[in-house]
Amino acid sequence: MKQPKSQQPDASFPWRGLWQMSRPIILASGGLAYAVGVAIAKYEGLPIAWERQLLALTLTLLANLAAHYADEYADADTDALAVATGISGGSGAIASGLATRTLALQAALVVSALTIVLGLGAVGSGLLPGVAGIILLVGLIGGWAYSMPPLALERHGWGEITNALLGGLLMPLMAYATAGGTPPSSVYLQLAPIVAAAMTCILGVHWADRTADAQVGKRTLAVILGPRLRWLWWGWIALAYLLPLMLTPHLVPPLVVSAILLTLPLGLYVGMRATQTASPVPGGALMVGLMLAHTVGYWLSADRGGA
Repeated sequence: MKQPKSQQPDASFPWRGLWQMSRPIILASGGLAYAVGVAIAKYEGLPIAWERQLLALTLTLLANLAAHYADEYADADTDALAVATGISGGSGAIASGLATRTLALQAALVVSALTIVLGLGAVGSGLLPGVAGIILLVGLIGGWAYSMPPLALERHGWGEITNALLGGLLMPLMAYATAGGTPPSSVYLQLAPIVAAAMTCILGVHWADRTADAQVGKRTLAVILGPRLRWLWWGWIALAYLLPLMLTPHLVPPLVVSAILLTLPLGLYVGMRATQTASPVPGGALMVGLMLAHTVGYWLSADRGGA
């Protein structure tokens, strides 16, 4: 049966669909998470070789891009019912006819293969340390497991923490590993608040999509918990602020704490509006604000003498 014109894929301009499915806003936030890792490495006194960091960032964003395409393929059912905002509801490219599920899957496979080949070349040539290659591979596999069967973690209540670990932990770890090899346990503690910040964003995204997700049987935490999600949301917001306070001054410099406290009014607003608004913007803005605060705080602390 012929599709309505508005739903037919635009075969003449596949690049428009590929660009939209890449989710540029979310890709940019991945770059911000990576910057946190660079700032921590600089604070720890590690050398920052910008050419290597650019290579590692490119590979990280390619892995992220592959995950976005895989998610577009896997979530075509729920995205067709949701409102695409650039942050939530998918990209809307398949629903609007700019792309097809086949194109999304093909793009995911091609970008994944490119990531693996380039990653192996970077590690094999000595441009990146082996641990960076391991982090890259874990991130690539995790991005597929998030959306795609047989695990499809986002459909069984495990998507939120998976997403937060991929973006809030692995991306900064990639930057740190590129500068200094295997990250010590202290770096994982320093990145715990970033994972919490990422959770404040993904909970808002899934809350915005909860109705569409429920209609197709997708069991995110927003669907499982309903309005009770606000208490979990508050918990992660609290961790985003309390963890740096607990870790200062030995692991987290005071300037980082001062910077994140500047975002506290936004954090309180997000908590008070939790489950009261369908917009994913407040949670996303809080994540961006907290990541910027960490990046600037660590960078300025490094300039003042480092750890």
